[in-house]
Amino acid sequence: MEKRLNWKQACDILGCGKTKFYRLIRDKKLPAYRAGMKGIWVKEDDVFRLIETLESVDDADLM
Repeated sequence: MEKRLNWKQACDILGCGKTKFYRLIRDKKLPAYRAGMKGIWVKEDDVFRLIETLESVDDADLM
């Protein structure tokens, strides 16, 4: 089963703040899901995939 992360957990892994996290979602760079009234969550695999993409592209402007 895939691990789900809230914004704080994802930000800790990504090394970014809440605003940047929501910007990544808005810009469709990080898929997000809504869990009823509990807010937004992301898959841990998607967070690590984003990190790999950023490292392979080596373009700080993506983040």
